[in-house]
Formats: sequence, C-alpha cells, structure tokens
Amino acid sequence: MISLHARITAVTVYADRALIVRTASQKIESGEYQLVFDNLPDCMVPESVQVNGRGEAMLKDIKFQQVRHAEIPDEEVKQLVQQQAALNDELRSLQETIAHAQAEKTFIENIAAKLTKGSEKTIELDPDKWMKMVAFYRSKYDALDKEIHHTEKTQRKLKEELDQINKLILDLGHRRNKIRNQVVVTVEAAGATELILFLHYIVRGPSWTPVYDLRVSSAERKMRIAYHAIIRQATTESWEDVEIKLSTARPHISGQQPELKPWYVNVFTPPPPAAERSLKVKAALPKAMFGKADTSGEDLMMAEEPAPAVTIPETTVEAQAASVVFVISGSNTIQPDNKDHKVTILIHDLPAEFSYAATPKLAPYAYLKAKVTNKTEFPFLPGKTSIFLDNNFVANAEMDLVAPDETFTASLGVDESMKVEHKLIKKYRKDEGLLSKKTVYRYQYLIQVKNNKKSEEEIKIADQIPISQNKDIAINLIEPKYKEDTAALKKNELNILEWFYKIKPGEEIKIPLTFEVEYPQEVEVTGLG
Repeated sequence: MISLHARITAVTVYADRALIVRTASQKIESGEYQLVFDNLPDCMVPESVQVNGRGEAMLKDIKFQQVRHAEIPDEEVKQLVQQQAALNDELRSLQETIAHAQAEKTFIENIAAKLTKGSEKTIELDPDKWMKMVAFYRSKYDALDKEIHHTEKTQRKLKEELDQINKLILDLGHRRNKIRNQVVVTVEAAGATELILFLHYIVRGPSWTPVYDLRVSSAERKMRIAYHAIIRQATTESWEDVEIKLSTARPHISGQQPELKPWYVNVFTPPPPAAERSLKVKAALPKAMFGKADTSGEDLMMAEEPAPAVTIPETTVEAQAASVVFVISGSNTIQPDNKDHKVTILIHDLPAEFSYAATPKLAPYAYLKAKVTNKTEFPFLPGKTSIFLDNNFVANAEMDLVAPDETFTASLGVDESMKVEHKLIKKYRKDEGLLSKKTVYRYQYLIQVKNNKKSEEEIKIADQIPISQNKDIAINLIEPKYKEDTAALKKNELNILEWFYKIKPGEEIKIPLTFEVEYPQEVEVTGLG
C-alpha cells in the first residue's frame, strides 16, 4: 500500500453538512497498486465516498475501511523522549541557578547584618568606605534579583514547551488504540504515469447561514446590501486555502415522496456479535481510464446538471434544477474550531424607493420604509439583517426569501421630520326613535400629518373603525365616504382604513374620521372605548 499525501482543495457547504474534495498526486510504474487516503475524519459518511482522477491508469476498486493505528514509529517516540529529557535537564539547571542566586543573596544579607549590628568587636569605617560598601551591596543585590527574575521567566517558557511535549507523548499512547478511517483505491497502470486523484466524501456537522448588512443612503436613495455567510465547522479537518462553495440544496431531505412500508411485529431475537467494520463503497466511475474522468467534483454528489455560471465581481452563482451554489471568490481558510467564520457572497448597490407608514392611533410617529428590487442573480435567503440609515444603526431584523427580480421592504425606523397627530374631536351619545329606541354613539377624530422634509414623500396612514359581531349592532362610516377601494383609500374586511398621499415639502394634510355605533337601548355593548 502507498499512503497518499492528500490536501483539501475544495469544500461545498450545505445547511448541515459539507462535501469535501481531497487531491493527491502519485507517480507509479506499470502494475497494480493500492493507494491509501488515510486519517479521514470520524464524522465522514462512508456511503458518500467517491473517487475520480487523471492519469493513464484503470480504476479497479474503492474500499472504505476502519483500522487501528499501527505502532508509532520508534524514531518519532525517540525524538519526543529526547526533547523531554533535554527540557527536564534545562529546567534542573535553571532551578540550580535560582538556588545559587538565592544563597548568594542570603550571604550578602548576613554580611550586612554583621556590619550594621552591635558585636563584641566593633568595626569602624570612615564614611567613604561605608558608602562604597553600601553601593557594592546594593548593586550586587540588584544584579542577583535580575538574574533570578530572568531565570524564572525562562523557566516558565520551558515548562510550557515541556507540557506540549508531554501532551504529544500522551497522544501517541492514545493513538495506539484509536480507530481511523481510510479509503483504499486500487488502480492498475500499463506503464509509468502520474496519477492525480480526487477523493470526495460528505462530513456531517458543518453549516452555513446567511447574514446581511443593509446600509441605506437617504440622500442617494439607494441600499448597499452586503450579503455574507457565516460558516461553522468542527470536523477535526482544517480547510486551509480552499475553494468554498455554498449550496442552498437540502440533501438531508429526500427528493422523493416517502412511501408507507409494511408494519411488522415479531418476537425479539438478539443480534449476533458485530464483526469489525469494513464497508466496500461503490466506485464513482466505471472501470475506465482516469484520463477520461470529470474532475469538477460537484456533480458527483448532486443529481442536477449545473447551468453555466454567471460571473459577478464578488463571487459566482451556479443555478441548478432545485438549488443554487454560490462560488466564493479566492481561497479561504476555515479552522475546525466551531466558531463563526464570515465570507462575503455579494456587495451590491440597489435603488431604493422611500415611503412612510403611520398608525397615528397607536403611535405618533411616521416610519420610513425602503422598497428594493433584487436586481442581482442571487436569491436572498432567510437570515438576520443589521440595518443602517446614513451610517446610523437602526435595528436588527429578518430577511425573508427574496428571489431575483422580486421586491422586498426594509423598515428604517422613525423619521421625526414627518409629524403625525391623532385627535379625538368629539364623542357623544344620542337616543333616536320613539318606537325603535335606538342608542347611537358618534365618534369624530382628526388625523394630521405634516411633511417637514425638503422633498415630496409618499405616506400610508392606517386607522380603524369597530367590527360588529352581533346583528343588532350596526357600524356606520360617516366620513370619509367609502363605496369601494380606490388608489387613495382602501378598507379591508377587518374595517381597517388606509389612506395614501403624496405630501409636498411643508404641506400639512388633515384626515377626518367619523363613524357611528347603533344598537338597541336594552342591549349592553362591550368593546367601545
């Protein structure tokens, strides 16, 4: 067997898994060879394994297997043990250096104590000698402190290195009993050739989710949409400088309608002991020359044939029968740390149509909205958005699914330059009819909207009148006059009224709303304000 040096060269990430492509090259002579892709991740799906490649050789077999780690090479163990011993020797030497310095400090302290304390024999020194002696002790003391500090710092670094060596030695011990995944490819060559092999397999766990930054310019009336993807993976494989594709396909959901199977019951019979696992995987290609194989890899795991890619500056999108694939430009590195890694799918400027909406009965504010049409080739998938207006953060929101050429609306918060008021003008009761004895309540409101901006703006005003849930209670709209929906006024089955205006700069509009509630005097009505 020949162990291949294979690196990950391409990754397609789905909602809950990823398709990995490993590439390896190997020169062979004539004859039959078993080439091994080793140390494959535990989370791989054995049934997904496929291999193709290039070179003048015939693919004869592909086999997935799990094997125990072979004995660790003696040279590897020897090198680590030698490093461990050398570090321990250095640490002992440093500890001795610290001990000698501490002893020397103690000696100096004892000498100083004898000179400064009374004794049977008094030592007399002139002031100059005293100063020189004090200076000598101080400099010597400082030098010893610095030596101890420097040695302790070196000691800490060596201990960290020793900890790493100890972990590696411990890991080697664990690896002796660890199961590892392999794919063994059997090929036959008629003569000398260089093979380039592509191993494809699915790993469970990686995921990607879309996120958006929506930055709206009120002066330019445009939205810059930054379409990003957050990728997470913890597969134990590092995706170093690889081509990243993001697929909207959902491979975990079958494309076929599920069918009911017979529902059997029986007496439980214990299963036989499980044999050591060795799964033979169906070859990706018929027994043919590698030189005729397709090496793109993407169609190996997908039933659809990709349409021609549409190129744009940031990335490309490949349309398929039931999904799209975003091909991220350049190469990216995604570490297996299960942390968020952001890649950019698209940054694009789109024209925005501004309008306002207000519900004065509930809030005295006008809310600015931007209506935008997706003029890109990219579908905007459901995801979280951060919305900014003129570089000021407005809110976090959710993006619904928006197909190319479809329109969506983003709420940009309150704009206080559009003033809105809702006033109760009059509310009174009157009794009508000598025989019918009806009670009538009349409500009169006034809605006022003033445009303090320097541009003409569109605004939608919403209000409501009650809904009768009893045949004896009649609701009569007095003002505005309404017969059917128009471009300026609409009313729905919930008795919600919507007015549509274009307000010029500085203009103020007044909207009267009057309605009556009529019911028999002996009836007690609930729900009226």
